[in-house]
Amino acid sequence: MRVGAIDIGSNSIRLLVGDIAGTSPNGGNVKAVARASDTCRLGRGLGRSGLIDWGTAGRAADLAAEFARRARALGAVHTLIGATAALRSASNGAEVAGLIAERAGLPVRILTGDEEARLVYRAVVTGLGPPALRSSCVVFDLGGGSTEVVSGMGAEAGRWVSLPIGAVSLTERYLTTNPPSGHERSVLEKAVRDEIMHGCAYLPERSPVLAGVGGTVTVLALLDRGLSTYEPSLIEGWVIAHHRLEGLVERLAASSQEDRRNWPAMGEGRADIVVAGAVAVGLLAERFPSAGLVCSTQGLRFALARLAAEEAGLGGDGR
Repeated sequence: MRVGAIDIGSNSIRLLVGDIAGTSPNGGNVKAVARASDTCRLGRGLGRSGLIDWGTAGRAADLAAEFARRARALGAVHTLIGATAALRSASNGAEVAGLIAERAGLPVRILTGDEEARLVYRAVVTGLGPPALRSSCVVFDLGGGSTEVVSGMGAEAGRWVSLPIGAVSLTERYLTTNPPSGHERSVLEKAVRDEIMHGCAYLPERSPVLAGVGGTVTVLALLDRGLSTYEPSLIEGWVIAHHRLEGLVERLAASSQEDRRNWPAMGEGRADIVVAGAVAVGLLAERFPSAGLVCSTQGLRFALARLAAEEAGLGGDGR
């Protein structure tokens, strides 16, 4: 069954069109037919105003509409749109969701923190395959506006927490110099450590598998592998050892935004926020000691694709 999934995040909007066997969200791997991502920065300024800018909302709606058209053109029988932290926390989130739905011709589901955490956890663990499915795991999804951290056993999620730290929100709150000054970085690290310490107090002290997903994790994996282009098969399951992760964080923090923008691995719309994201990833790895950070490319849109297949199998609207 061919389905589509559109993930409306705080920094980016992502599309997945994929083929999946079966109608259970647990069943079958998603074979990607097409992936796309574009930066929209819905979360820009949200921490200060509590509102999503309407100009930015319009761009997001146009992108979602284009992705929905692409999914239909590729033969998707059912496409889901899921929105996360930006629309969940903005005072005008419901109105922005309505605008996106109108232009895309599809309803927009503003996911609760619980829904997002459990969907992401299952997608990541299922994508990593037998080693993760037989182990206790901690999975985190570091986005633009929040970070979901979930512990579980195999594909079954257990405890979870949504931390109010993301690459966009942390950058806007703490980083103004280029590259960041030592003082700014110290303040940033203290704030992130405090959030992790309090928010993750009831999660395991360590885990055999620590897996991360999101744009910052992708950049770190590309840099660690020395890759200049995004190739999911070369990133999925790649392990960044702790000492190498520390080195990557230092490399990013010491570079200027202009330098980072010219790195082939950086991608569009990431150079200005990746330092804050990388610092947060490093501190999460510090909180959950393991052999290394396992990198995943199968985040929320893969979970949405499985859910779309389930709904289509049960007689969803098939748009």
